[in-house]
Amino acid sequence: MNKCLLLLAFSLTFAASSFAQDKIKLKSGDIIKSRVLGVTNTEVIYYKIYKLKDPKLKLPKSDVEYIQYENGKIVYMTGKKPAAINKAATTKKTTTTKKKTAVKKK
Repeated sequence: MNKCLLLLAFSLTFAASSFAQDKIKLKSGDIIKSRVLGVTNTEVIYYKIYKLKDPKLKLPKSDVEYIQYENGKIVYMTGKKPAAINKAATTKKTTTTKKKTAVKKK
């Protein structure tokens, strides 16, 4: 029984880790599921996620909007976030609390 549970736990762990991948979002709107190997000044070098034995693929950096890595980190190829995201981050409402002081009447 313990061996079955151990085998099941190992199988689930392996299956969950096999779905980890990077996502390359192109300016055309397409998303490429991949394993990013590197980013140079002019291109992105990657493998297709299910074809790791194929040759490395290269994509012009100018065609890429952003890369979302498997840990959740997003890197925009322009070096800064799009205006819509910046605007949303700067328009957060800030609230200030005023301290009420009690005044004693005589």
